[in-house]
Amino acid sequence: GSSPGGALGAVEIAMEIANQVEHGVMPVPSQVVTAVGSGGTAAGLLLGFRLAGLDTRVLAVVVNDTLRLDSKALLKLAKKSEALLRKRGAHFPDLDLDADGLIVTTDQIGPGYGHPTEAASAAGRLAAERAGLDLDPVYTAKAMAGLLELDDGHLGQGPVVFIDTNGPREAML
Repeated sequence: GSSPGGALGAVEIAMEIANQVEHGVMPVPSQVVTAVGSGGTAAGLLLGFRLAGLDTRVLAVVVNDTLRLDSKALLKLAKKSEALLRKRGAHFPDLDLDADGLIVTTDQIGPGYGHPTEAASAAGRLAAERAGLDLDPVYTAKAMAGLLELDDGHLGQGPVVFIDTNGPREAML
């Protein structure tokens, strides 16, 4: 599962995106999409974007039905990570960590954790055909399906970044 320290890896992802925005490599994303297996990536992204001063929202596509992974749980983890940074000496202004920065959806879980869905399979095929992405059926293909099912009202203005966490893959020998 996720921990306050573990979520800091995703803070680094958000800071890298912010660095690319600052240097004109990419525009400010309106939203970043990620699969949520234990919550660390989504919580860390939210914290990182707020630390960087970006209003980018996180679309958290929950793929695990065995843990509580709603907005409240993800915000709690983000706040614990913020507290950890402060405890270790980081100085930064008060942050606006609230549910406005998160869109949490459980629409892609299907029959449960670890079970692929038809929507995820279709999203995985589309990602492979159009972008050459090899999405795993348990995590990232479900996140892509969640992105594809969003309506314009949820997408906001500006580009959307998809985070491929590579999911739970077994090493090939």
